[in-house]
Amino acid sequence: MNSEDRRPVLIIDKSIARNSLGSEALAKNFHLMESNNDEEGLAMARELRPDVVVCDISDPSRGGLLICQKLKSDAYTGHVSIILLGPIEYRTVGLQAGADGYISVPFDSHVLMLNIENMIRLRDAMRDRAVQEMWVQSELEGISGRFITKLEQMIFENISDPNFGVKEMAFQMGISVSVLYRRLRFLKGITVNEFVKKIRMQRAMKLLEAGIYPVNEVAASIGYEDSKYFSREFRKFFGKTPMEVKHRINAQ
Repeated sequence: MNSEDRRPVLIIDKSIARNSLGSEALAKNFHLMESNNDEEGLAMARELRPDVVVCDISDPSRGGLLICQKLKSDAYTGHVSIILLGPIEYRTVGLQAGADGYISVPFDSHVLMLNIENMIRLRDAMRDRAVQEMWVQSELEGISGRFITKLEQMIFENISDPNFGVKEMAFQMGISVSVLYRRLRFLKGITVNEFVKKIRMQRAMKLLEAGIYPVNEVAASIGYEDSKYFSREFRKFFGKTPMEVKHRINAQ
């Protein structure tokens, strides 16, 4: 394996002999970095951000658990996979400290290698899935954005037509009425009629706030032939009547 293809692995080891880790075998498969000092190991992990950190906790009262906790709580190293090595009786406290894996000693160096490979593979898969999900989400947002924009434009262009309804919208969008309902419910969480009403009422509010249009003209301009019915629907939507809006604007 070429050196540039090897993934970085940091071993922070204070009490396990170098040859017991199978360093030669690990070095053939990974870009191996080692530290015999806790503080140095933490600094290396933060600076180099290896894929995996292997750390000894032969004595849980010493630095191994603290190293694990610090790495997992650090924004720069929280994503790094950590394998702890130690006696079987310390496995629970090791995992509680945030370790991604725990191997009891004495251990087979081949088992350690397989654990490192599996963690790197899992991390790569999670990263690839996250990237794919972001791409899919971006695509969906683009598609949904274009769909909503087209639908809004269509409603604005026909806003004064009282006969322009769901069937006409679905036809111009090139989809069935049922698909239009389902898609809008999925994207906005409301029905087509609620969507149309929201656009019409917001348009009515802007016209009323302009202070130059009588209520009956505003009603007709957004597709309501009956101004009294429009006033009732307007009040349901905004909690105030069109005349109350006009009085407020005129009083300013």
